[in-house]
Amino acid sequence: MPPMTNVNGNVVCSNRFLRGVVEGFYGKPWTTDQRRELFRKMNKMGLNTYLYAPKDDYKHRAYWRDLYSVEEAEHLTSLIAEASESSVTFVYALSPGLDITFSSAKDVTFLKRKLEQVSHFGCKAFALLFDDIETDMCIADKEVFQSFAHAQVSVTNEVYQHLGQPTFLFCPTEYCESRAVPDLETSQYLTTVGSKLLPDIDILWTGPKVVSKIISVEHIQKVTKTVKRPPVIWDNIHANDYDHRRVFLGPYDGRSTALMPHLHGVLTNPNCEFESNFMALHTLATWSKSTVDVTKKEAEGGDNSVVTSDIKLETEGVTEDSTTKSEGGIYDRNAAIKLAIKDWLEEMKTPKNGGMSLIKRSGNVSVITDSVTTVNTCMTMTPTTTSSYTQPVMCPVNTLTGEPIDIPKLPSSPSTDSAFDSTSASSISKDSEEGEGAEPMDISSSPAVSTTPPSGVLSETTSSKQEGGSAEKKVEDAQPSTSTAEGKVPEAETMQVDYEGVDLSPSNPLEMQTDTEEVKSRINPLYTAQPVTFDDLAMLVDLFYLPFEHGPFGVHLIEEFIWLKTNSRVVSKCKRTLRSTAEDVKEWHERSSKYDKSCQSVLDMVNRLLNAPNRAAVYELFPYVYELKGVVALLKSFVKWLGSNRGYKDAFLTGKEEPWVFRGGLTGELQRLLPIDGAVDLFHQKPPESPLSTVYIIRPYLNPDQDGVYEVCRKTCDDGLDGTDVFPDHPALIGDKLVGSFLTLSPEFCFVALDSSEKVCGYVVAALDAKDFYKKFEVAWLTDLCNKYPKPKSEGNLSPAEEIINSFHSYKVYLPENLYKRFPSLLRMSLLPQVLMDDPAVAKNMMACLFAALKSNGSSGVYCEVNIGDKRMLEFYTKMGFFDVPMLDEYSEEVLILGRSF
Repeated sequence: MPPMTNVNGNVVCSNRFLRGVVEGFYGKPWTTDQRRELFRKMNKMGLNTYLYAPKDDYKHRAYWRDLYSVEEAEHLTSLIAEASESSVTFVYALSPGLDITFSSAKDVTFLKRKLEQVSHFGCKAFALLFDDIETDMCIADKEVFQSFAHAQVSVTNEVYQHLGQPTFLFCPTEYCESRAVPDLETSQYLTTVGSKLLPDIDILWTGPKVVSKIISVEHIQKVTKTVKRPPVIWDNIHANDYDHRRVFLGPYDGRSTALMPHLHGVLTNPNCEFESNFMALHTLATWSKSTVDVTKKEAEGGDNSVVTSDIKLETEGVTEDSTTKSEGGIYDRNAAIKLAIKDWLEEMKTPKNGGMSLIKRSGNVSVITDSVTTVNTCMTMTPTTTSSYTQPVMCPVNTLTGEPIDIPKLPSSPSTDSAFDSTSASSISKDSEEGEGAEPMDISSSPAVSTTPPSGVLSETTSSKQEGGSAEKKVEDAQPSTSTAEGKVPEAETMQVDYEGVDLSPSNPLEMQTDTEEVKSRINPLYTAQPVTFDDLAMLVDLFYLPFEHGPFGVHLIEEFIWLKTNSRVVSKCKRTLRSTAEDVKEWHERSSKYDKSCQSVLDMVNRLLNAPNRAAVYELFPYVYELKGVVALLKSFVKWLGSNRGYKDAFLTGKEEPWVFRGGLTGELQRLLPIDGAVDLFHQKPPESPLSTVYIIRPYLNPDQDGVYEVCRKTCDDGLDGTDVFPDHPALIGDKLVGSFLTLSPEFCFVALDSSEKVCGYVVAALDAKDFYKKFEVAWLTDLCNKYPKPKSEGNLSPAEEIINSFHSYKVYLPENLYKRFPSLLRMSLLPQVLMDDPAVAKNMMACLFAALKSNGSSGVYCEVNIGDKRMLEFYTKMGFFDVPMLDEYSEEVLILGRSF
């Protein structure tokens, strides 16, 4: 074990064992205020080291030669001093590898001068990082150095000695086993680094891979043998800069406490979003303090009492033990989660507003920008499809002074001519490859799962008495169950455990609302001030777990949907077989009902989370929970459609399964469950400018919805405007013309959107086979219309209503064969303008739900007719991926045909 000391009665690792945070991700660096807050949290948690290495700080990496200005120096000096006051070692890192000429005395002088300047700010620890760079040396370096490793080591040793041999870290270019050439034990590069680098310089290492699922003692022993010293782990287990649709809130895991005697430290490189890292830091701190003495004391109910390791806090889909046992003690992952959530809940209840606003980010996700000016946080991200680690683009404004930055052209060197090509960056692309398919997701694909929805990593049922302020707190921990031969799973047994000392008393609801929010709560009953709970954060952690595994509740959402979809034929009238029994139908509906409740619990959690007083955390988490909320609502609607006896073709059920892939995390997995792989653009939704908890429900059309659908049709029929006054004598006329035939002849492909008062605010109606639909239309619906609306006697000076009625008596179906072959289905859609303003995602979710229903029944495309003067709907359909379909013959000068495939 690393050296130990006794602090306030708790046994902890000595300061020589580095444990803390590295700000080393690609993306917008944290702000000065966030770093100050980080130091305070680290001090409270017992973390002792902070490594400053944001890839997109231009004076750290791209323009490493530039000295800091007076204003910047003041900020850095203040940060270093505050870190020291919090007993945190501030390690300042430079990444000169993009364009340094190692044999150039001038470049080496630049390097010494830059680090020497920072040392004058009070910094006593430094690092040189040579990760994610090209390995070819320039001609000048080849004439002086035997190899790339010799060049790096020579400069590092010289700088280290020049600074007076302070605490010093070195990040090699081959910083994980998968990048060692040809392998870890025979790499000439690592062998040279190990033998030539001065022995007191620590080496940073990420493990077997860039993002390592497991780091074993055996692996570290091999690393130590090669580099001649115990490494310091640069841990990317919580890093999310390679996929901006994911955020990782799970525990520190996959690293045995037996590692500690073999390491010089562990530094976690966490999520780009500062407020999302509480769980990562807290559980790392728990891990670093996990010794035999501490664990025994906690188990006996000491100051930091935890649930003992024999209590199962995880549910379905997890077979591995939740604890990491070692000679050095026990790190109980689930106990660490519980402790972290308890403290995080207090953070979420604490009002915090950092002047934050949403900005567009790569990957259709937003990030937060703070209005407070800070040191060198002047980078933005550019979208890329070839690289996970996105290259920086210099921001034209210095956030310290607000003045424009005159950034000079980068000097080039033979080895780094393409280092700043944001669309190529070969060395960075390798990181993407490492992170996207190297290891499978740790989840089970068995369709037979428990009918009892797991409640996340921890489930805490709280019965609160608002007046007395007391609360009954229990945990229901479902044990993993086994499948029967028939694919049915028995109800899981549960265990109840009292949480002592966990304060879940709700805050004053009024403290959670701004004036605007109070108005919204009166208008929208779903916009409540209900406080976020322990259960909510437990579910949030479960849904955004770790890179290589989803939480048990997330696995439940995936597997139960697969079961419902696969077995939906038992409730389909047109596909039900003789082997389908009443018990089968009953089981499907029971599991469907439970799945609906599981989905609703996610939506409720999101709504409570968005009302949390900690607005800084809300804004940073909002883009992720917003996307998750949309896809869960969509799954909820699709399952309702499956159970509505509408029919589900075998062709889809026997189709090729989606593979487990990383991109998008659990939200991406859930999206891929829907049969609309050709319409994934519908999932790319820009979050609203500010968090909102308005809920719009999308579900299959029911007969009582007709009046509501007709009303929406009437209020949007006049080229997007309210047409009620246009047809005063015939209020149902426009509905009969545009949507009535779909509701009557094709109700199985009609969906409605309901607002918070459960009033219809939008619809999408469709016919699976347009040719078959029009045959029924002519025989049944058109005849009824003509009988209902007699032809006007006069043929001149007709009112708008009379013109429409007259068209019924001279109607001709238009369906060219070339249109039908490409787009066999027909649709019409409309939403009230206010809905599109509040949440544009409602329209995309409705369309996605319809496309899933159409494609699962064999359709490959859909078309619609739009009046050429209806600019609103033309723009709307265009944004939905529809395009103008040229006709072989003339149709109408007033109508456009738009279509899209899926």
